[in-house]
Amino acid sequence: MIELSILYAFLIALCMGLGALAVFIWSVLEGQTDDIEDVKHRFLDRELDDAQR
Repeated sequence: MIELSILYAFLIALCMGLGALAVFIWSVLEGQTDDIEDVKHRFLDRELDDAQR
């Protein structure tokens, strides 16, 4: 019985790890990680535009 619960826990952890790997690969292939600095500059530009109004 204990061996079966260990096997289930291992399979669940394996599936979660493969899911995280799949999401990471998808984000790299889609270009989501290309320019992470651009986001903060766009946000700052919007804040400055709102402050000037």
